[in-house]
Amino acid sequence: MPAAPEITLDTAMRRLKQHVYKNRVRCKDFIMDFDKLNSGYVHPNHFRTALSMAGIDRFLTPKELEIICETYKVQRDPTLTMVDYRTFLHELELVFTIPHLEKDPLVEVPPEPADLLDRTRYLRSSRVLPRAADEAKCTEVITRLADIVSKRGQPVKAFFDDAASDDNSAKLFGHVTAPQFRQVLTTKLDWVVSDEESALLVSKFRHEDKPEFINYIAFSCTVDPPERYYEL
Repeated sequence: MPAAPEITLDTAMRRLKQHVYKNRVRCKDFIMDFDKLNSGYVHPNHFRTALSMAGIDRFLTPKELEIICETYKVQRDPTLTMVDYRTFLHELELVFTIPHLEKDPLVEVPPEPADLLDRTRYLRSSRVLPRAADEAKCTEVITRLADIVSKRGQPVKAFFDDAASDDNSAKLFGHVTAPQFRQVLTTKLDWVVSDEESALLVSKFRHEDKPEFINYIAFSCTVDPPERYYEL
């Protein structure tokens, strides 16, 4: 079994930046509630509580949160350890803007931190399943379904579009729920897909942060003929 990837401050902050950027989370609003004197410092337990209130603990592991908290701790006096949250926020919020931009209005501002966002997320799934056997099996299933699509000459995206537009849908662009995904495969498209195969596809194309949703556009682009394009 391959060793688990090492958790460092860089990897933890990168994952945190991905989360706050994609979900527009403002950690500052939660942390400052614990700093009534606007000192720029909060107790470590308040820092962790603020991140929990912001929902960060549902995305980062306890180890990642611990590394971040320990990194920004400072000794205010011999008996008082605090977290320098202003330095933390300065680093974190670079994903949203460039600090002190008003002092240099001609500086070029990047439209988005492209390294935090997968620009091909609606063209393919970059996820590799943890077990090599599952990844190989999933590839076989995709190849088989792509062959069916090619022979029928019937694009699949429209069927998922209908499911996504349902009044009870979550309305997350390009995504349907896992039950909707399975229903389209077996009922709308009338494909013979086993429960095991369906589970593999769900794992392969699930949303990175919301695993209950499936990226059907990426799936459609994967099984449809290469020359078929979609207007996203």
